Amino acid sequence: MRATGIVRKIDNLGRVVIPKEIRTEMKIDNGNTLEIYVDQNDTVILKKYSPVRELSNLEGYIDTLLETTGCNVMISDTDKIIDTSSDLQEYNERLVGNKVKEAMKSRKTINLDNAQDEDLCANFRSKEDKLGSVLISPIIKQGDILGAVILSSQDKNLGDFEAKASEVTAKVISKKLGL
Repeated sequence: MRATGIVRKIDNLGRVVIPKEIRTEMKIDNGNTLEIYVDQNDTVILKKYSPVRELSNLEGYIDTLLETTGCNVMISDTDKIIDTSSDLQEYNERLVGNKVKEAMKSRKTINLDNAQDEDLCANFRSKEDKLGSVLISPIIKQGDILGAVILSSQDKNLGDFEAKASEVTAKVISKKLGL
C-alpha cells in the first residue's frame, strides 16, 4: 500500500468521500460497486467489485457460444477482458477499449466490420489482426452495466443470428449474477 497524504472525515451518516484524483486514477465512476475488506491490522481496504469476475464457469458460456456460432468469444467486466476462447488468450486481462465502452454505454449490441485490436483493448497491438467482424453485447442487470459479451470472426460477417446468440448469453450471465 502507498500513502496518498489525503485525509478525510467520516460524516454523521458514516460516509467518506474518495478524492477525485484517486477515483480518476483507479477508474472509479459514479455507480461503481466497491467491496470492503478489513485486514488483520484493522486496515479498511476498498476494492472495485466485478460480479462478472466472481461468476464461475465462464468457460461454459464461451464454449457454448463458440460451438453455436463458430466465432471466437471474449467476456469482459466494465474494465477488463476476463476470459476468452483459446484463440484469443492474449486478450485476457487487457483493459477494454473505446468500442466496448461505447457499446456498454449505449446499452445496445454493436456490430463492427474489420475491427482493430485497439477497438476492443486499450493499449494493445498484436502482430496479426485476429478479429475481423465483431459483435459487442452489453451485460446489464437491474439497469447496471456489468460487462460485455464479444464475438469475433475473420471468416464471416456477423449477422442477426450471432447478435441474438450474444444477447441471449449476456442476459443469461446477468441472470446468474447475484446482486
